[in-house]
Amino acid sequence: MRTLSLILLGAVLWFLAAAFIRLAMPWGVFSGGYATAILFGLTALLAPVLLSSVHRLTAGGQTPRLPTAAIISLVGALLDAAAMTWSPELYTSNPARLVNGAAWLLFGVGALLTSAMLQDRRQ
Repeated sequence: MRTLSLILLGAVLWFLAAAFIRLAMPWGVFSGGYATAILFGLTALLAPVLLSSVHRLTAGGQTPRLPTAAIISLVGALLDAAAMTWSPELYTSNPARLVNGAAWLLFGVGALLTSAMLQDRRQ
C-alpha cells in the first residue's frame, strides 16, 4: 500500500513541477540567468524537506529514505519522458525553450536522491 501511495505522490509532484515550468517559463525563470540559479539553489534546499515530508506522509518510519526517493523519482522520470516525447507543449508552446526546464527537473531528481542518501547515512 505504501508503494502505491508513493507512486501516486510521484505523479502529483510531477504534475506540480510540470505546471510550474509551464507557468514560470514566460517569466524568464528558466532563461539561464540569476532567476535560474536561485531556483536551482532553492530546489537543493527544499529537496530534503520534500523527501522527509513524503516519507512521513507515507508512514516510512525508520525505513531508509532512498527507496522513497527512488519511487517518486522513477514515476516523475517516466511521466517526463512520455510528456517530453509526445506532448512537449504541456511545458511550453516553444519546445526549443524546454531545455532549462528539463535540466531543472533532472537536477531536482538528483537533489532528491542525494538527500535520501545523506539522510540514510545519518541514521
